[in-house]
Amino acid sequence: MAAPQTERLGVSALDHFFSQHGWLFREQTTHDYGIDAHIEIVKNERPTGKLIALQIKSGASFFTEETNESFVFRTDDKHVVYWVEHSMPVVLVLYNPTTKTAHCCEVNRDTVTNTGKKWKIEVPKIDMLANPEQSLHELESLTQPEPYVRRLNRLRIDRRWMDLIEEGLEVRVTFDKWVNKSLPRYQVTIYTEDEREAWPTLYAPGVGIEGMLQHFFPWADFTVDSDEHEKGAREKYEAECYLYHYRETGESFYSQSFDDWYNAPKGLVPVLENGETETYVLILSLNEFGKSFLVVDDYLADPDAQEVIGFELK
Repeated sequence: MAAPQTERLGVSALDHFFSQHGWLFREQTTHDYGIDAHIEIVKNERPTGKLIALQIKSGASFFTEETNESFVFRTDDKHVVYWVEHSMPVVLVLYNPTTKTAHCCEVNRDTVTNTGKKWKIEVPKIDMLANPEQSLHELESLTQPEPYVRRLNRLRIDRRWMDLIEEGLEVRVTFDKWVNKSLPRYQVTIYTEDEREAWPTLYAPGVGIEGMLQHFFPWADFTVDSDEHEKGAREKYEAECYLYHYRETGESFYSQSFDDWYNAPKGLVPVLENGETETYVLILSLNEFGKSFLVVDDYLADPDAQEVIGFELK
């Protein structure tokens, strides 16, 4: 088994690769069994809702067995069953930290071979990082489930953020809106004090802020972070109300007090404006849809739930 730092090299390299080309890369910090990350296909800088699950193996040990055209990866029954029956396409990626190359193969019934005791997957020696256009095109062509399942998959990926909210942690999203651009664009980051997930810039033609949030976070309600709003307002207050500074006492004078001047945020408003961009910082809470999803997902994911009950008369 690769050392933790070696495993991180593969995840970091793939994160950089997909983010560099505008795709959404979400590492599975909760360690879904046999899945290290999910990527969302972005076409023409617009998210498609099409997801691919990645199993990333990093280290020299995964390159010791090879044929003329492939590296041989061996695994057990449990992993093969999980990958082949997964609701998303699953891609195995072998990353070589020495050569800084990555090699991938979709895991399906055609690419796995039973050797008797174990299974093997022959991963082509083509470096996916060396030819991004071809690699992304091949990933785009992977068969995707129906839209119903794709939407369900996105909710399952976001479950970790819902759980953090349920645990009482504050989850925020921040993004800049370019005010002088005819085509709305957003660069979204969702985060807590300990976790952060940044997305590449995405276009949302014909969709305002509320529509964008509803698309990406249908399970959440939003309120403006009052502390960040007040912090941003103080900068504007200084510019608008400052009169002069009295050197002898070190006291500054304003046309009115901050408390009289300041208006608390109402609705979804920016916390900072500079003429080019408006910066939003919003705190998430679970809406009724999000709460209902957690109940349904707990039921569907219960490993002890009976699949068959009753008996048959003969």
